[in-house]
Amino acid sequence: MSLRTKLLISYLIFIAALVVLGGWSAWRLREMGDVSRRIIANNYDSVVAAQEMKESLERQDSAALFALLGARDRAMSQLREHRARFDANFQKAANNITEVGEPEAIEGIRRDRNAYYQLFDSFMSKVNTTENSDLLRVPRTEELAERNEYFTRLEPQFNKLRAECEQLLQLNQRAMLAKSEAAAGVAQLWFYRTLLVAGALVVAGIWLAFFLANRIVEPLRQLTATTARMAGGDLEAKVTVTSRDEVGVLAAEYNRMAERIRQLRTSDLGRLLVAQQTTEAAIDSLYDPVIVTDGEGCVTKLNPAAEEIFGSEKENTGRHVGEVSRDARIAGAVAEAIESQRPVAGEGLSSVLPLAVDGSERAFRLRTTPMRDNGSHLLGAVTILEDITHLREIDRLKSEFIATASHELRTPLTSVQMGVHLLLEGALGELTDSQNEVLQACRQDCERLDKLMRDLLDLSKIEAGESQPQLASISAKDLLATAVKELRPQVEAKGLELTVVAPAELPLVSVDRLQIERVLSNLVINALRHTKTGEIKISAEQRDNHVAVSVEDTGSGISKEYLPHIFDKFVQVPDAPTGGAGLGLTISKSIVEAHGGQISVQSQVGRGTTFTFTLPTVASEAKHWNGTTGGTPVPRHGTSTRAGRPCHVAERAHGRDARATPRNEHTGGTPVPRGGTSTRAGRPCHVTERDHGRDARATSRERK
Repeated sequence: MSLRTKLLISYLIFIAALVVLGGWSAWRLREMGDVSRRIIANNYDSVVAAQEMKESLERQDSAALFALLGARDRAMSQLREHRARFDANFQKAANNITEVGEPEAIEGIRRDRNAYYQLFDSFMSKVNTTENSDLLRVPRTEELAERNEYFTRLEPQFNKLRAECEQLLQLNQRAMLAKSEAAAGVAQLWFYRTLLVAGALVVAGIWLAFFLANRIVEPLRQLTATTARMAGGDLEAKVTVTSRDEVGVLAAEYNRMAERIRQLRTSDLGRLLVAQQTTEAAIDSLYDPVIVTDGEGCVTKLNPAAEEIFGSEKENTGRHVGEVSRDARIAGAVAEAIESQRPVAGEGLSSVLPLAVDGSERAFRLRTTPMRDNGSHLLGAVTILEDITHLREIDRLKSEFIATASHELRTPLTSVQMGVHLLLEGALGELTDSQNEVLQACRQDCERLDKLMRDLLDLSKIEAGESQPQLASISAKDLLATAVKELRPQVEAKGLELTVVAPAELPLVSVDRLQIERVLSNLVINALRHTKTGEIKISAEQRDNHVAVSVEDTGSGISKEYLPHIFDKFVQVPDAPTGGAGLGLTISKSIVEAHGGQISVQSQVGRGTTFTFTLPTVASEAKHWNGTTGGTPVPRHGTSTRAGRPCHVAERAHGRDARATPRNEHTGGTPVPRGGTSTRAGRPCHVTERDHGRDARATSRERK
């Protein structure tokens, strides 16, 4: 018998046991369901009908009181509504007679109902007569008679009819209780019987499982023991399983494999040589430059793409990677990967390396991974320079188009804003309320469009490297205090609490104050938009050579599927409050990365969101510029030195240099006043330039 057949038989036995137990349980559950349905069908409907009749009867009595108080129309309306409801529920109860004594109760209700209706109609006729006499200003001596009619005849009949309804209700409730107790007893009996059947099947299944396990597993144990002997170096070990099932076939093939291993043992050297050649051929065939270093950071391998940048492999083998690459970031990444034994992969603008290849500059993204042997012992590191020049060029063209389009739209938009403003000021005549409302909506949309264009221009400058941080040593605590001072009125105006937790011993950070204040403003305003109650908390702490700043809120939170894309352009979470264009977080990320930091987000839906970004301390900034392992220091922000001048990764063509992008004291050149003009291609073009201080304040004002 084959192993497959043995397993199939055992599974069929278990399935048959489950089918028996399931069928038994389903049968009993069906009977229990029938009992419950009978209770509902026989009694529950009658209980509901009796309760509704009592409610309608009380409302009719209230109508009589309304009539006595002079509210005849309300009394008649309520009387018609609840008399109809009473009759409908009475008919439902009359059609559902299932208990002993229920026909008599129904007949009593019908008799008393008819009597009550006759008395009520007579009472209402007298009330109508009295009301007409009041209109003729005849003394209303009949009022005393009406009240006497209600308390001596109508109310006693009302109480009698309500008692009849209560009797019907109690009769059905007692019947439901009796049936429920009987069903509980039957269910308990069935429970014990089902438990007995299940216990018997479990015992039989356990016995069968142990029996089949011993028959199947014992040959596998012998095979495992032989495998352990071979792993210990005894290549002469053989399996002695004699079964004819699949395990026996496996044992025979295992013995053949062992024989093959003994034969291949003599040719290990040749196999190692083939593996080395295959590995080298794979590395050489890669399009991207690859640098292989040993555990000390010395170069052991350069593929042809890397030789075009750093020189031949023969000249650089054995030299330190810092000397070969002449870039502190490559050397630092290799040193970090070897020291931490974890992959190092930079993201953002600061991780892009501009390197000269065949006389032209190309952009590369750095990836470094440690190498280990089978025993997890460190062998060295592999550094791959991913060529992203085409991606940078596409991004440059896209950003340039957006910046140009936004710039060209400023002039007509300014004219539209001015025209709307003049109309609202009444320069062309008095406006109606409808016209004023339409113009107010137009002005708000123009302001949103103006903010969007300014954000696009700012983002294009940051991505193109035109808005470099003006670094200065600043106290982290003072930086937070200054930013919070301007944001606190906005937060408190919404009824929220703004708290700052910043230890006094925080080190100095090397940042551009205005740009980081803009990041804080974006994050706080973003939290303000998504938080209705609670607080917004800003905290800071030192992490190694950085200061981590967190902005935490108690708002609605962000779903997990949107977190990986929250920093992308124009990304907005569905159902979020309106007011933003989806660029604030993108600009914040670009600014933080331009400072050499990172920004991340953590969020739980319904509990809040926390944005955290890091800023380098003064000591780490100096270390970054001086390098860690030697070589020529290269400043971050994606720049390198070429021909004695700084050049950006995405260097612009000369045609774009002539574009009307005004320069102020932060970017060099002749200052251009805001709202002025500059010349491009022989024609004037309007420009609107803001310094860094206005960037942060404008963001704060526009988000109010």
